[in-house]
Amino acid sequence: MNVQVSAQAQERLLTKLSSMGLPRSAATALLERHMLVRYPKGAELFSMGSPADVVFAVLTGLVKVHSSRAGSDPVLVEIAGPGDLVGYADFADADGGRSQLFEATALSNTCVALFTRHQIAEVLRSLEPEALLRITEAINSMWSSVVYRYATFLGMSLRKRLEIVLGELAGRFGVPDSRGTLLLPELAQEELAEMIGSSRPMVSKLLTEMTERGMLIREGRRHILLAAQKPADATAVAVPREPSLHPAFEPARAATRRVRADRRAVRAPAAPIVNI
Repeated sequence: MNVQVSAQAQERLLTKLSSMGLPRSAATALLERHMLVRYPKGAELFSMGSPADVVFAVLTGLVKVHSSRAGSDPVLVEIAGPGDLVGYADFADADGGRSQLFEATALSNTCVALFTRHQIAEVLRSLEPEALLRITEAINSMWSSVVYRYATFLGMSLRKRLEIVLGELAGRFGVPDSRGTLLLPELAQEELAEMIGSSRPMVSKLLTEMTERGMLIREGRRHILLAAQKPADATAVAVPREPSLHPAFEPARAATRRVRADRRAVRAPAAPIVNI
């Protein structure tokens, strides 16, 4: 492996690839073929329409993946951190050439590992059919979660969207603070607006409301998401936090719980006893 990459960064990437169904031995073989590239803060990793012949694995730093189309507001699709992959979302033209679907910019000084599609294909060809099936299932689950997230997200109010986004940032990139969780990176209100499909004035209004409700502390561009506190008055209701936008964390409906209970109760019938 490249000695310039820290063991921690390598392990994060190996864990990510393994979670996608790739056997650890194959993930290690792929990592040994990478090319290391460093980007300063603000540098462009790729633009929409550029050739999608490589995949970027973030080792250190943060990358902003965004969509920008003429005549429409920009949308911040994802903030990728160590262990995350970017540059895999593409589209094919009439000739079969693949191009990047989004744009990516370094939010901080960033180090990425580049893998060509040819290198990835070589590793996949060496796998057994069972391993390829696990990878296919993992990729299907990943894209299903993405579709589920945005389908649910679009049905929420702007206030709930912002609470979800801040909670996700706290969970992924937050730093523990005596008052709660310090959110990293320090995003401008314009960037938060791009993440929830809103305007900067609306985000400013929503942040003010969250501060007044005791959910947030604002210190310039820094935001501290306060830990949920139990109310002093036993009859008072604590301010709820929005759950994660993943089907595994959705509260199960009563009917669903009954079905699952029935499934657990079903057992395979015993083999019939035949008297001869």
